[in-house]
Amino acid sequence: MSEWSPASMSREWILVVALICVGLFLYSLLIAGQALLGILPAVLFGAVYVTWRFLVAVEAIADALQRIASEYERE
Repeated sequence: MSEWSPASMSREWILVVALICVGLFLYSLLIAGQALLGILPAVLFGAVYVTWRFLVAVEAIADALQRIASEYERE
């Protein structure tokens, strides 16, 4: 078994991002008066995070396939 493990966000970063999103949402509701303006940053962050996790998964699959191929060549 390999020692590789996918990177994950720490709880501190998740808290910081959540506070920023809540702050932007409150600003957009109270000051700008547009709810969608506050939802946009959270949606963009979510899209970037899902894309990043997808790329990490593809990298893990590629790494596993390379290990399988090198083991197959040795036999």
